[in-house]
Amino acid sequence: MRNEYTDAPISLTSIRHPKKDKKLTEFDKHSKYLIKIVATTSLESKLDEYAKSFYEAAHRITEFILYEEHPDTGKLDTFFFPIAFLYRHCIELGLKAIAFRCLDNKSDRIRFIRDTRHDLFELLRRLELLCDHLPQEGELEWLRKLFTDISIVDKESDSFRYPFHINWEKDIFGSGRFTIKRVFDEQTPIDLVKFANKFEAAYEIIRNWYHDSGEKSVEWKELNPVFIEIGGYYYAQSVVGYRYRRNDFYPYTRSYLECANFLKWFCKKQADEGISLYCNRLFLPMCYLYRNCVELNLKAIWFEEITEDFQVKCKIMLDHKHSIHGLWEKVRPYALEASISDEDREYLNVIDDYCNQIHSIDSDANKFRYPMANNVQPYFSNNKHFDFIHVGDFFEELNNILDGIDCQLNTINEYKADMEGKHSNMSTECMCE
Repeated sequence: MRNEYTDAPISLTSIRHPKKDKKLTEFDKHSKYLIKIVATTSLESKLDEYAKSFYEAAHRITEFILYEEHPDTGKLDTFFFPIAFLYRHCIELGLKAIAFRCLDNKSDRIRFIRDTRHDLFELLRRLELLCDHLPQEGELEWLRKLFTDISIVDKESDSFRYPFHINWEKDIFGSGRFTIKRVFDEQTPIDLVKFANKFEAAYEIIRNWYHDSGEKSVEWKELNPVFIEIGGYYYAQSVVGYRYRRNDFYPYTRSYLECANFLKWFCKKQADEGISLYCNRLFLPMCYLYRNCVELNLKAIWFEEITEDFQVKCKIMLDHKHSIHGLWEKVRPYALEASISDEDREYLNVIDDYCNQIHSIDSDANKFRYPMANNVQPYFSNNKHFDFIHVGDFFEELNNILDGIDCQLNTINEYKADMEGKHSNMSTECMCE
């Protein structure tokens, strides 16, 4: 395959920081990066449209890291997380599109969403009961086995968005405590080519099913319906499950930001060449990746740099879950304490504004990944225009400054630990004397 990305920037990150009074939703109507989100008139067709968008995003990013002229093993290892989420999410959206084609009653749709949530196996099982027209039995059985395996690892669609699950363990006295469980406990070399091909094959089956095209899917026949297979060519492996330089969150924050930046770069390149299709198609996946990175950066600061009790940390993370505003409010006092000048302290107001703008648009991390809320009320009931590059820059600026706050607090913590260590050594020496 020809490498389309030879002129991709060496680094997909840039030095952008929040600017006072900048608005996420502002745009120039003459901008060549203008996109339009068309008001939702049919939820089933909109779900199918979102499925195509998330599939396209996963496909483009995977193509980029597999066909680079000089493959970057760091990207292979970390990009796996957003790629896994994007592929998995396109399947979930595709299955829900089929369900909404079979269910036109609002209450039935709400019940279906509530009962299936994100579980791919349960979605498929319900569809088999709902739909008159089904894929061929061979295709269906292959999907059953694949989705069963996926649901063991990622039933709630959060195993590749966050580095660990927070669980509540009861004790014999009727009380309990929070514990964390990582998705990958051991170093695991994943065959990324087989991983991506399985999702592409599954999407092909679901797309043909939705459109009732009569086309036979063939790619699945050569693929093992197992979620994750080990091995593969060295420059096509994603090695996950070992400690990174910045503990648990680093590979997630880094990869979600770089994947979002890649989509922004790719669409800018296309728009500069007069091709506007991809800007509209990849806008929402790009926004979701950026938005999840903001949430991850805030959680990284709270969980890894704040000197608070572990149980309190876990409770706060669960209480605020996806709330950008709530998480920033918890982190802000520590960022204020670490500020070294009046200018730094005033700048926190700019960060306030950025966080509040994102929170007001998407308070629960759903608006960029689903066309409707759980009550099946469409998110976009009117046409909306956005500037693709402006929105991407806005998100990147906030993520950069949050990463800067993380680094600043990390440096302070390391200095404190070093001083405490020296003080302890001096006390020991005095006792010996």
